[in-house]
Formats: sequence, structure tokens, C-alpha cells
Amino acid sequence: MIKDLIDAALIIESLEANAKEDVLDEMLAAAVKSKLLPAKQSAAVRKLLKAREKLGSTGIGNGVAVPHVKAEALKGTCMVLARSTTGIPYSAVDGKDVQTVFMILTPKESAEAHLQVLRWIAGLARSADFRRFVIGAKGEAEIRDLLHEMSE
Repeated sequence: MIKDLIDAALIIESLEANAKEDVLDEMLAAAVKSKLLPAKQSAAVRKLLKAREKLGSTGIGNGVAVPHVKAEALKGTCMVLARSTTGIPYSAVDGKDVQTVFMILTPKESAEAHLQVLRWIAGLARSADFRRFVIGAKGEAEIRDLLHEMSE
């Protein structure tokens, strides 16, 4: 399941946004443009993401954020990974700027898949090697290869 998620993931090599809400908007717009997310779902998903952030920041520390929601009309779990070389103020639990953002969108009925993906990403966030390599990766293919390597 993780392998398929990585293969289908949208990777944004360099975020233009430099504020949390703008990051979410940029990632959602890219997901719609790439047809990962149906355009008609974009506003509803954005609202869910904003509500999730109000519950507590999805900035989990070590420069990683994982905005994630379960939404109605999604056909399957999808992931958008985005990087910021400069870092983004994200109200992370450790107070540090975020450089790697994993957006996870899952169908409402796929709670177990949602948890499985979050557990995998939490492991990546704890790995100093992963954090260093993902920021230093040269291009989308290298990032995807790294994700595959870290999923084994």
C-alpha cells in the first residue's frame, strides 16, 4: 500500500509559499492540477485541513509537517510531498520551521490505511538521515527513490 502511495504521490520540489495557509493552498492547487484531487473536492478538503490545524498543528517536529484529513468523495489515499529549502513557520510542536510537508488525503471509510500512512511518516520524521536526504535530494526521481528506500 505504501509503495503504491509513493508511486502515485505528487512531489513539489520547492514550495513558493512561506506561510502555513499558503502552503496548504499551494499543495491543494497542485493536487487539483495534477488530477490527484478532483477540483470539486478542493474547497471541502481545504476546509477540513483548516479545521484540523485548529485542533492542533500538524507540524510534528524535526522540520516535518503532516497535514492530513479523511474526506468523503475521495477514491483512494493520496499523498503530496513538498519541500521548502528556507523553512516555513508552521507552529510546529518543537517551534522549528518546517522544510518537509506530507499532505495525506484519505477516503473517510479508510481509517486503517490513514493510520498506516501516518505511522510510516512519523518514522520518517524521526530519521535524521531521511530528513537530511530529502532536503538534499536532486529532483523528483531522487525523492521518490528515497521514499521507496525508506518504506522497505
